[in-house]
Amino acid sequence: MGGTRPGFNIDDATPQDLPTCGDIHRESFTQAWEDGTLATMLKTKGTVALVARARKPAGHPVRGFLMYRVAGPEAEILTIATARKARRHGAGRMLLEEMIRRCLADRLQEIFLEVDSGNEAAIRLYRSLGFAKVGEREGYYRQGGNEPAEDGKTGNALIMRLDLTD
Repeated sequence: MGGTRPGFNIDDATPQDLPTCGDIHRESFTQAWEDGTLATMLKTKGTVALVARARKPAGHPVRGFLMYRVAGPEAEILTIATARKARRHGAGRMLLEEMIRRCLADRLQEIFLEVDSGNEAAIRLYRSLGFAKVGEREGYYRQGGNEPAEDGKTGNALIMRLDLTD
């Protein structure tokens, strides 16, 4: 079991959590991954999924999730999403903090992620946890969609890195 704070418990995701994770992903991204994609990724070696469960009401519903992959000395955040009603309540930060704690315990050296350059709230959160911009992919996201560009309207993907060796 992961960390606990008021409002949420952070746990490893189970196959039973995946439909709710899929709903949250669809709510968060215009072209979200299918439930089957989440299930396949969860079974992939080196992939870890964490969920933020509401402490109340009973049943502890999933309010957010984070999926990351470990490869060699580094981890990459594949996706992170929180339910609309859980945003700005600390679920995303708690998921990231638990991931960082686990990566440190596993003696990983760095964590990478990509984020839409227009997602200012996410960028502030990542920076507050020590992530720094190390690159940028121009025209990577559809504006407002957080997905690879297929039309003329695009946004840039910031590549961010957290050094765990400091």
